[in-house]
Amino acid sequence: MTLGDVLQRHAASAVVAAAVISEAVMTQLRGPAAEVAVGAAVVAGGLWAVHGRGRQKSAIEMGPMAQSLTWQAYTGARPRPSDTDAYRDLVARMRETTEHVRSTTAQRGLEKVTLAASSEPGSLKEARSTGHGRRGHVWLGIRWFYSPHTAHLAAVLEHELAHLQRRDTGKRIAAESAAIAAVALAAGLMPVPAFVLTGLFFWWGELACDLAAIRVCGRAAVADMWREDLAHERTRALLPRAWATVRGLRTHPPLRLRIMWAEHAPLPHTLTEPAHPLHTSVSG
Repeated sequence: MTLGDVLQRHAASAVVAAAVISEAVMTQLRGPAAEVAVGAAVVAGGLWAVHGRGRQKSAIEMGPMAQSLTWQAYTGARPRPSDTDAYRDLVARMRETTEHVRSTTAQRGLEKVTLAASSEPGSLKEARSTGHGRRGHVWLGIRWFYSPHTAHLAAVLEHELAHLQRRDTGKRIAAESAAIAAVALAAGLMPVPAFVLTGLFFWWGELACDLAAIRVCGRAAVADMWREDLAHERTRALLPRAWATVRGLRTHPPLRLRIMWAEHAPLPHTLTEPAHPLHTSVSG
């Protein structure tokens, strides 16, 4: 089965599910309260969309400032005799990341991508992106530039760039707005199906970006990245780990599923392990 066949099957399932849910909702709305329910749903979904677009645009507009205050604090500083070898490697790695993003931005159909770093304790392993039109912004935690985690930098970066290329920020806002509207419309009758469908939409976005990283970095690089995250999760206490897992499932598939996807995802051609410029340019 080709990747196109898989996508067509998922699309057909989504259309059928949407039709079933729409019919169920409309059945419940046949009555005098229908106009009020529809109006409330439109307002709720519209307000969420406006709020999301505002945050999206603000994040992109603040991107250059975030890059100047964080990323360039490392890459723009002159070397000092007191700098350790590890720090010099970190700076070199960040500069090469900048060059790679700059040299591939146009190829991805994007106009500009800004980068920001964070060394705060809670964001050392951060990796997230926001897009608006043809512009994007990527946050990367400092952890990804230190050995041994720098081995996963290429896969992490390609995943986030794929989100920008796919315009996933706008899609996520649309899906969230639709879910809010569906819950308001159903007046408590359909919240679970609505959020399940929204969650599956988000899951597919994450897996699609994993697939993009696989094409560029290879199966092993992406699978190893998620195995390291899984090993880290196992070091946490049971209750905090369970809570983080349940909360994360709303937008991200479980790590074991992502590992299986990296190892067995259908590809349109035989995959060879590519040489990504960030894999070997600086030794960890």
